[in-house]
Amino acid sequence: MMNTLKLAETWADSRNDVVPHSRPGYAKLFFSIQDIGELLRLDGPQKQEMSEQGPQFHPRRVKAGELIYRLGQPFESLYVVRFGFLKIVLRNSEGDERVLSFPMKGNLLGLDGLFCNRYGTEAVALTDCELIIIPFKQILAMGHSCRELEQMIYLATSREIMEEHAGISLSGPLKSEARVAGFLEELAKRYAALGYSSQEMSLPMTRRDIGCYLGLTLETVSRTLSALAEAGAISVRRKDIQILKPELLHLFQSFRSLPQQKIRLSQPLFFCSTTVQ
Repeated sequence: MMNTLKLAETWADSRNDVVPHSRPGYAKLFFSIQDIGELLRLDGPQKQEMSEQGPQFHPRRVKAGELIYRLGQPFESLYVVRFGFLKIVLRNSEGDERVLSFPMKGNLLGLDGLFCNRYGTEAVALTDCELIIIPFKQILAMGHSCRELEQMIYLATSREIMEEHAGISLSGPLKSEARVAGFLEELAKRYAALGYSSQEMSLPMTRRDIGCYLGLTLETVSRTLSALAEAGAISVRRKDIQILKPELLHLFQSFRSLPQQKIRLSQPLFFCSTTVQ
């Protein structure tokens, strides 16, 4: 019999975890190390040696707006996003927030809980999501029998750090055009890496979320998107973005905004007030 890990967060106990078997792609109850490796898009050195008899992992279903974990909650698990879009939020003592990242398929969540044994951020679903739960303490207790998974977690952690660094660079002392253009370019690359179109995207996050991520006000984000559209770099229709001229978008991202565009710049906001709509 295959070794199925008993998880602290039981998939069947959640009201959102009832998976209708009649819907394609929703009937899988457990995931293997191989499945996680494919989701993380990592080709570890021992991938070919992974055993089908290894541990299996439960999925967790959440609906848009729900928390996966909250700030200060005891750390128990890491999560791999199977589908959906989320945001990672840091809150200050007044409850204001800073968006740190927008995880999507293949991203690893919960790493900030390792150091203090409590999550230092909160993860919020922007769309309906499914995540694979990795019960970290139980994985450690299994020792070398999960060496392949440990290697994948290390590699995925390094990639998450690199993506976070890219996000930090967008919130630095750049013009608003450069920040928003860079954000769209990075998002397009992430979509392309998953096999989706790099020129037609739907933004699951709000303009306010983008502002909290880039250190801009909601109004500045909206104004900048309009300016990029007027310049012919993109087309904007509510949450749908079409990149019409990637080279022109990159020109904005390279600090050289077109002279006819007069956009008032905003100082970076490290936290966005929760009262802003």
